Amino acid sequence: MKIKKTLSIAINFAVFILSFLGAFLACVFAQKDGYSAWYKRLYYFTQQSNLWVGSICLLVAIAKVNSLIERPQKNEGALYLVKYVFTVSITVTGIIFCTLLAPFADFDVWTFSSVITHVVVPILAIVDFFMCDNGKPLNKKCVYFALIPPLIYFVFAGTLSAFGVDFGRGDPFPYFFMNFNSEVGMFGFMMKDGLPQLGTFYWIIILFLIIFGIACLYYALSPTRLKQKRNK
Repeated sequence: MKIKKTLSIAINFAVFILSFLGAFLACVFAQKDGYSAWYKRLYYFTQQSNLWVGSICLLVAIAKVNSLIERPQKNEGALYLVKYVFTVSITVTGIIFCTLLAPFADFDVWTFSSVITHVVVPILAIVDFFMCDNGKPLNKKCVYFALIPPLIYFVFAGTLSAFGVDFGRGDPFPYFFMNFNSEVGMFGFMMKDGLPQLGTFYWIIILFLIIFGIACLYYALSPTRLKQKRNK
């Protein structure tokens, strides 16, 4: 048991270090990568979700270190819930980037910082979430909490877009599926170059269904829930 917990501590510290390192390098090389200013990188869900999951993994690692030396842990259940929420967010970061963004990008997106923030950190966070029993079982309402970070981001990015703020590459939107002024607009649909073009509203619905599906899957397969079912 201690070996498993020690491994979890190592992974959590690794997620903390790598997530902050990846975000830092993304800002340092922002202008080299075609962004107008370093801080524009922080407007993106990638950097925000990495900083979120890195921060909670640091707290989880500290809590686990304390538990190894037999100090009482009163907040382990709350930390597990927050980690679940941010693990869903970082999973979305990896999936959306690898399936919707990277394959269609017109510039090289596979930089060192990009691999860290979109691939390495998500994988490590997911592995630790499913590897360890981190406290009290999640309840069904927890899946709705997982929607909060993406919702906050959509409000944040949507507000900047409404005011025409440049996200660093000359566009007033962070991702193509958040381009409210595209040819199809909010509710339109058209075929272009043999590919369907969806309005922003439909993209938002699709993305939130994906997020909700991941949240439900992680809830159903979470170690604490499976342990609870076995003990019944």
